[in-house]
This record gives sequence, structure tokens and C-alpha cells, in this order.
Amino acid sequence: MIYLTGDTHIPIDIGKLSCKSFPKQQEMTRSDYVIVLGDFGLLWKKDETYDYWLDVLSKRTYTLLFLDGNHENFDWLDSLPVETWHGGRVHRIAENILHLMRGEIFEIGGSTFFTLGGAVSYDKVFRAEGISWWPQERPSWADFSRSIENLARHDNHVDYVLTHTAPATILQVLRLYTSSWNSAADRSVENALQAIDNDIHYKGWYFGHWHLDFDYKRYHALYNRVVRIL
Repeated sequence: MIYLTGDTHIPIDIGKLSCKSFPKQQEMTRSDYVIVLGDFGLLWKKDETYDYWLDVLSKRTYTLLFLDGNHENFDWLDSLPVETWHGGRVHRIAENILHLMRGEIFEIGGSTFFTLGGAVSYDKVFRAEGISWWPQERPSWADFSRSIENLARHDNHVDYVLTHTAPATILQVLRLYTSSWNSAADRSVENALQAIDNDIHYKGWYFGHWHLDFDYKRYHALYNRVVRIL
């Protein structure tokens, strides 16, 4: 089984993965997966909150995977050793908690997943660099180059695309769902994702970031929903 959900911002929105809200996890094993589409939030500060949630989540019966969003401690995340898992690069936080790195393609449950985390924080003017905001939140040209190279190796075909934010053409749909739209915001990441979207073939594109739940054609925004795809 493979489930997807949106931002968890540990501890703020992790409740959707509680046993009460997500009872299906009682049937899952380490060979089953829950994937958080960015803003996981576990690696934020080495304090009691981190210690508590690391202990809780490492005891879950399933394997917990996550993309980075824009609200992560990237200095901490980038300091972790890199290993190969299911065909792509990961950071391992615990035996059953792994970060799916940018521009990678993973083979999980007989399907292929392209992953590209990151986004621009529109509230960074209210944050402190290196404390509550990190420049690495924005995917680099190296991240996008790796993405293009890995997709080309798969003939630009994958089963699922997993990102934190959405490609640019979906922003017009997003505008209909949110009252906090900022027309002057930096859309460079979304534009770069659109360039990728124009050249690849896939069954479904799933993303978080916008704190919305909706489906539009092959695009799926997740926040509170926990959706099974396999």
C-alpha cells in the first residue's frame, strides 16, 4: 500500500496521521508507505519536540517517506549522509523514515515516482535566515538538471510525479481556491516545474504546499487528505 498526504509541519498538522484519523495504518507493515509531500517539519530544531516525534514515528509499522518543502531546516537536512534506496538518493532519518531527494526517480511497489521538493517561502520576510528560513528551499539549477537527466534515462515516462508546489498552469486553478493569493509572488519554481511537465508523461501529479485539497484532471493537491494510490 502507498498513501500520499500533504504538509505535516510537525507537530502542527501531523494529527492526520494519527491512528484515529488514519486507522488504515493498523493494517500496514514496513513494506507499505506513507509519503508526505513536503513541509514534513521533523528536522527543524534539535529539541524535545524533535525527540518526541522521532520516537513516535520510528515506532510506526509502516515506512514514512517525505519530500522537502520550503519549511525545513536545510542545513541539518543537507548535513546527513546520502544513500541509495529503491533506485534514488535519500537521507535516512530512522530505519523507517527517509527523505526522498530532489530530481530522483524511485521504484516503489512496481511503480516509478519522480520527486522534486522545494518551493519559495512567501512569508520569509517575517522569518530569520538560518533559523526559520533557509535559501536552499528553492530548488537549484543542479536540482533541475538532475531531474531532466534522470527523466531522460526513463524516456520521460514515470507513473507518478511528486512535488511540493505545482506547475505554473495549475496556479490559475489554485487562485479559485485560496483567498490569500499574491499575484506578485516569485513563481520561478512553478515555471520550472511547468517546463518539466511539458516534456514528460505520467498518470498523476501530486503536490502539497498550498494547504488545499482538490483534484483537477491529473493534478492533485493534498493537505488534510490521506490518499491511497497503490
